Amino acid sequence: MWNSLTALILPDMIIQFVGRANEGTASSVLKSIGTVVAIVWQPIVGGISDRTVTPWGRRRPYIAAGTAGDLLFLTGIALAGSYWWIVLFYFLLQFASNTAQAPYQGLLPDVVPETQRGEASGYYGVANLVGIAGGTVAAGLLLAHFGREAAIFSIGALLVATMLATVLLVPDRVRPVEGHFQDLREMLRKTFGVPLRNVPFVWLMVSRLLIFMGFGGLQNYAFFYFDNVFFHHDRKATAIAASTLLGIAIAVAALVSWPASWLSDRIGRRPLIIAGGLCGAAGSLVLVFSHYAWVPAALVTPLAAALHVPELAAQATLAGLVIGVGLGVFFSVDWAFIQDVIPAREGGLYMGFSNIATAGAGIMAVAFGGPLLDIFNRGPAILGLPGGFPVVFGIFVVWFVVGSLSILKVPERRVVR
Repeated sequence: MWNSLTALILPDMIIQFVGRANEGTASSVLKSIGTVVAIVWQPIVGGISDRTVTPWGRRRPYIAAGTAGDLLFLTGIALAGSYWWIVLFYFLLQFASNTAQAPYQGLLPDVVPETQRGEASGYYGVANLVGIAGGTVAAGLLLAHFGREAAIFSIGALLVATMLATVLLVPDRVRPVEGHFQDLREMLRKTFGVPLRNVPFVWLMVSRLLIFMGFGGLQNYAFFYFDNVFFHHDRKATAIAASTLLGIAIAVAALVSWPASWLSDRIGRRPLIIAGGLCGAAGSLVLVFSHYAWVPAALVTPLAAALHVPELAAQATLAGLVIGVGLGVFFSVDWAFIQDVIPAREGGLYMGFSNIATAGAGIMAVAFGGPLLDIFNRGPAILGLPGGFPVVFGIFVVWFVVGSLSILKVPERRVVR
């Protein structure tokens, strides 16, 4: 859902309702509002689910109810006739989705034994990548060929199918960590105070926030990048090019996820987190210098002909190769490293708190980069591109590098095989 909305559907709607001159600022305002819900509500509902007792389990009721809300508010976005209706339904969608997401994320550590975390993290990474592929490649093709309503309908259908599979087939039998919150003060104190006292967890969140901001920023600006640099109002060509770049990244990431998860059990998690972040930085630099031809014509010309795009646009899609390596390596070990650091049976709270880095990172990247994109795009070209893109992608490079180095503050708490 979030990958297709933030990378393709919402940028397309923003261009339609507010125009290209203010696309970055409008995207920033929209997603900044959603950030508040994602950051505040998900840890709260995750902590509540840790303490819930029902005949149906402690996670399932929230997953089902949140998904029902998703369907309602996705319909609202599909029918929105103005930018501010999109803002309203996007806010409500964040609330419903986060109601389901925190308990859902807490369910996975409930069922995975400690000795299988590395292997499970590989499954988790591949599953994430399949979801990203469905949200960018498939939804991008639906958007290009059948329109916005078909793309949003596909999201709703997949949400219902995966929700039913989860609540009907996945066991939810772990006992609550402790009793219900006694009052609002205790809820807020434990939700936002307990994780912040876990210093390794805080450094891990800083690292993954910055790395996710880099990946999320690339994903969110891919559509604007191809539209502004190469295609200028050709929506179909833009959707295909952006989907191709992201699709290449996802395919490569899926290929490296299993080897990376196996390797993390033998050399540790930190080296692979660093490698993933630095690959993301390298991919961002490729886009910064995408005005210059640096790939041999023998490789670029056939790709350009197959995609029906200019050769420099085809060359830009190849940045997905480097980005994909970083994405796959990072996703394959990220979940396992979190489980190594957090307490047992409090997955709802800690995974909900970690949503500041997961769901919030892309939104923060857009909130920070959107105004800069508009300001510098109005100025002179930089490195042969509209000025905003080298500036914003250069900032992504910094985020990747600093995030990679921050992981050095997190000790390995497991015996490396």
